[in-house]
Amino acid sequence: MPQREVSTGSLIARLKALVRRHRDLDDWIDTEQARRWPDTQSLKQFKLERLELRDAIREIRLTLVHSGIKPPRLS
Repeated sequence: MPQREVSTGSLIARLKALVRRHRDLDDWIDTEQARRWPDTQSLKQFKLERLELRDAIREIRLTLVHSGIKPPRLS
């Protein structure tokens, strides 16, 4: 399957969306863990999603760097 070209703007927009979702999951996980009886099944699921997001964020950043573009700081 041939690789398709993706614009820098769409990569940066995707990066921002992934970082935003990662932050939201961080907040949710922190809140849930602070509860007296946390929902462990949801915690497990959201932690896994957070790891997948981290990997996707890293992949987009590497793609941008290899294209000669400095990724924006979003932290």
